[in-house]
Amino acid sequence: MPRKYKTTPYRRGYVFEKRVQKEFEKSGFYVIRQGKSAFPDLIIIGPQVKDGFTHVIMCECKVGKYLSKEEKLKAQGFIKLGFPFIVASREGRKIMIKEVK
Repeated sequence: MPRKYKTTPYRRGYVFEKRVQKEFEKSGFYVIRQGKSAFPDLIIIGPQVKDGFTHVIMCECKVGKYLSKEEKLKAQGFIKLGFPFIVASREGRKIMIKEVK
């Protein structure tokens, strides 16, 4: 039986973002998902470490493509501010994480 609706690129991205969010939450992180195609897609807040600071990681989720030039410039801005920046992408059903330097 055919589907009642067509899966849009926005919907595929949303589902992938939620999947990445759940994976980080399982590992003990607190994750904020930014809606409306905001950059970055996820703000990941790590558990508090012994010196009282927490780790904050910026994450952009991509389904089968890379960061555009504009997105790379935005990522570099976060990196200059001292935030690690990662890209979560998909290879088949597997989530791949790469750090942007």
